Amino acid sequence: MSSFDDITERFHAEARLRQAASVFDHANEGILITDPDGLIVDVNAAFTRITGYAREEALGRNPRLLSSGRHDAAFYARMWETLIEHGHWVGEIWNRRKSGEVYAQLATISAVKSPEGQTQRYVALFSDITTRVEHQQQLEHIARHDALTGLPNRFSLETHLEQALRVARRDHKRLAMLFIDLDRFKHPWASCG
Repeated sequence: MSSFDDITERFHAEARLRQAASVFDHANEGILITDPDGLIVDVNAAFTRITGYAREEALGRNPRLLSSGRHDAAFYARMWETLIEHGHWVGEIWNRRKSGEVYAQLATISAVKSPEGQTQRYVALFSDITTRVEHQQQLEHIARHDALTGLPNRFSLETHLEQALRVARRDHKRLAMLFIDLDRFKHPWASCG
């Protein structure tokens, strides 16, 4: 008497699990998985590389351990509201590495639900975008400030003046402005003439 069990489906399921584990281990993005209460149940190697926290240091802790203090309670309330309402949240967030260094990250947080619709896990994927954000801030500074002096330029002056005029009109107050235009300021060696 012989018996035969078809293990094809089990074989395919195990292959899918191995593939998912490989993606988790080799992703360049940090991956953080929490239980429904927000406690970390797993992180990948990229998480450790980006944050400086070893897997063992992160497990069982709340992701607030990464909080930089740059976002207020309203920011997190909106984030959770979006996550609960839509099942995911995408955005930029400033966090803190274990070393204390603050960094910018682009994050996607998704709720993983059971077939009955109950949240089983939250999965966060994130990339360190600090260099990109700092570059953008530098470009904005260059666009609004004089290269020689570092002082606000005419574009910045117009923006500030418009804001000041709106406030003055709203509050029924007067506004004074002093504007000095220096000839040949950038070329002091040029003869005056």
